[in-house]
Amino acid sequence: MKFILSLVVACSMAFAETLIPDEQKTYKKVGNVELQLHIFNPEGHKASDRKPAIVFFFGGGWSGGTPSQFYPQCDYLAKRGMVAISAEYRVKSRNGTSPLECVKDGNSAVRWVRSHADKLGIDPSKLAAGGGSAGGHVAAATGTTKGILEKGEGG
Repeated sequence: MKFILSLVVACSMAFAETLIPDEQKTYKKVGNVELQLHIFNPEGHKASDRKPAIVFFFGGGWSGGTPSQFYPQCDYLAKRGMVAISAEYRVKSRNGTSPLECVKDGNSAVRWVRSHADKLGIDPSKLAAGGGSAGGHVAAATGTTKGILEKGEGG
């Protein structure tokens, strides 16, 4: 039985669609680390549009994970008219950081998206954040924490 289940999972993964963001933008640089936003746009999207948007934050216990975890959700929402973004943030295994830096990066990502809404074709009053596990914590913190910012970032 385990063999059949493993075979089904392997075949499903082999035929899975490879999703690629429409664009990537650097939203923050800390030392030599550049943090990217992986952006999925609706078909025919223009900078003059004012679409609702969402920023996703991956899960991984503040220690690991990748933005590609939310590519399927980004693709799904972009096909339904939203600008969907999966954000990178620093994690312990790659950057030696704590959850505090994860929250700082989440706040920076949402602030960057809001401040570049005109160039991204986004309505900044219709911006949501979401995530899985640690990413859910980061997303919730973007709407509930005020002074947790990187040095030099304004409120």
